[in-house]
Amino acid sequence: MRNLIFKIIKCTFILSCTYLFADWDPELIEDVNITELQGINYLNLKSEIIGELKGSWCSDEKANLIMDFIILTKPKVCVEIGAWTGSSVLAIATALRYLNQGILYAVDAWSNDIAIQYWDDKDPNKSWWSTVDMTCIRKIFQELIFAKGLKKSCMEIALPSEEAIGFFSEIDFLHLDGDYSEKGSLQDVELYLPKVKSGGYILLSRLFTMINGKQPKLKSFLRLLKECEIVCEIERDNAILLRKY
Repeated sequence: MRNLIFKIIKCTFILSCTYLFADWDPELIEDVNITELQGINYLNLKSEIIGELKGSWCSDEKANLIMDFIILTKPKVCVEIGAWTGSSVLAIATALRYLNQGILYAVDAWSNDIAIQYWDDKDPNKSWWSTVDMTCIRKIFQELIFAKGLKKSCMEIALPSEEAIGFFSEIDFLHLDGDYSEKGSLQDVELYLPKVKSGGYILLSRLFTMINGKQPKLKSFLRLLKECEIVCEIERDNAILLRKY
């Protein structure tokens, strides 16, 4: 009982401390030239993408952070777990295309069975994820990539994340926005964090999303804190940018 109480106090302290970290500010990234973000061509492009993403699963805050971050850090290998219809993929791949370097690997099984494999039968969301038309969702993703001319900057990997891991030796930027179950999201961290290079970055999305009265990504966040420092938070702490030690 004493150990359980200690763990609860520890988790509460860590979560409350996230509010002490800064919102996104380009100057939080060390050794970069922030004047690169002030060019009229880039500003117009970012404004266009943010406008197109209105109402999507990628908020204005996230699109702004992602695009600025990509321009400043110029990652060679980006990986997103949970591509879905491609909202945040659009922000990442567009910034890479603007730089004319780097590639994003968009990982998603687009499978109902994979989507619910770790979900409890009592979960109220399970029925929706069991029946949503994944073929249609994947088609939306593919049409977006084609229409925006992003095929050179984005490679689709239509596999479960645990099978896609073999594609990567080193990752510069990892966006974790996939499995919403506690087991699945923690598994993604355990698999992919070792692939992120020292000094590389991880964006953990939907940390405080509640599912069936729980926060299933909490363990993933605590696991990341063992090897990473928090850079900033957006969306009222629901998305956290971290740097690997």
